[in-house]
Amino acid sequence: ETSKRIAAVLACVGILSKNIGMMPCKIYTETSDGGKKVVDHHPLYDVLYSQPNSQQTAFEWKQMMEGHLELRGNAYSEIVPGPRGAVDQLIPMHPDRVTVERMKPSGRLRYVYNDPLTDKTRNLMQEEVFHLRNFSDNGATGQSTVAMASDTFGVALAAQDYSARFFRNDARPTGVIEGANFKNKADEELFRENWQASQTGANRHKTAILPPGLSYKAIGISPNDAQILDARKYSRIEICSIFGVPPHLIGETEKTATYASVEQFNIMFAVQAVLPRLIMWEQAIQRDLIQNPRYFAKFSMSALLRGDTASRFAAYQIAIQNGWMSQNDVRLLEDLNPIADGNTYWRPANWIPLGQINAPAVALPASESASSVDDGDPSADESAGDGEQAVQRQRLMLLASSASDRCMRREINGARKLVERGASNYQIQEFYEEQERFTVEALRLPPESARYVQQLCSARSGKLAGFLLAGDKAEAFEWLEGLAVAGSLKLATLAVEGVR
Repeated sequence: ETSKRIAAVLACVGILSKNIGMMPCKIYTETSDGGKKVVDHHPLYDVLYSQPNSQQTAFEWKQMMEGHLELRGNAYSEIVPGPRGAVDQLIPMHPDRVTVERMKPSGRLRYVYNDPLTDKTRNLMQEEVFHLRNFSDNGATGQSTVAMASDTFGVALAAQDYSARFFRNDARPTGVIEGANFKNKADEELFRENWQASQTGANRHKTAILPPGLSYKAIGISPNDAQILDARKYSRIEICSIFGVPPHLIGETEKTATYASVEQFNIMFAVQAVLPRLIMWEQAIQRDLIQNPRYFAKFSMSALLRGDTASRFAAYQIAIQNGWMSQNDVRLLEDLNPIADGNTYWRPANWIPLGQINAPAVALPASESASSVDDGDPSADESAGDGEQAVQRQRLMLLASSASDRCMRREINGARKLVERGASNYQIQEFYEEQERFTVEALRLPPESARYVQQLCSARSGKLAGFLLAGDKAEAFEWLEGLAVAGSLKLATLAVEGVR
């Protein structure tokens, strides 16, 4: 509590807690292709993203917890079940009212909490408390940053108190009065008090009148007083280094950051100060709040890592042109609504797979080559047209094969992982729904062909689920091998000729 009187401490803790508070925390699950997707129907999603308890927003709760963590080394919240599930509310507990005990012989933790609402002591088990720890020596409780660096904070507080006394009401005289000849000590004290009262507080900078024979001689700040200001500046930078906050974020800009380098300092703050704390949050949430290992919590740092407008838009342009972001992906990051046909992923038209660089030209059959010669036969033009169509079809098949190969690799690899993990029917169905969407977009299929792909993926989903239900993993792998052989050609033909 005393350290909060130091302006640098208050600024550092405020910056860290507000940055943690503003980071949205969502629940994700891994997809079969190695990516992740938001699970907004998870019971814990609303607790962490919107409202952890009935009195606090997510921002207020995270800010409070991070403040406790920075100043006291620990942050606690009681886990209360309810309508939203096993974690319906997270009620903060002040660290000064919590004692952590390690029980023997199990080694499990018990939290002894002096509840201010009931004025009674309650014992909470490890499963009933969400606990964030700072650096720890015993694995049970974290150590307070303030306590570990108490000498540094004490020096800063002493310098701050001295400066406050120095400037308060101009208590230190800025000059001396010469030529005074008082009758006794009482007259001297009376004159000093009157002079002090007439030149301090509300009377500062008023014109003074001295009796005959007295003169006023102004003096400057002594070297010792000048050094105290430098000492305060050094203390502020030292405190920033303890919390990992760049000094320019609390207004200490001299010899630390320039206009040209401030963006790099902000990135350094995000990576060196905020990111480790977010990882600590995510892993504590995984340990204390999430029961199913399929799900995990993730904070988004996109708002903190956004550069200036020119740099950001240049990066977006490169991402769209090279096909790893769509227009709607970019609009989502810029808090804009999606647009129609904005989910398309583009790439330069002159890009081809390495294996196709030296692909031989397609040779026409001899009969078609001969028919292309104009011998006066009217059927020659028709034969030439058929030959051109055949060449065009083979070229389209070559292009479609590249996309269909990619679709089949994705399906086979994803299905193999499902078989190895012994996935549930829901997971298999979810994978093939995503595979259907991916295939339709990759091959640019018309509605009739898209419906065929939907039926195809539904049938394969049921087939794979049947293998896993029967426990025939070997047969499932053999079936997938067969798909890998014929599936690509089937998709390429579908893309070129449609449903026949």
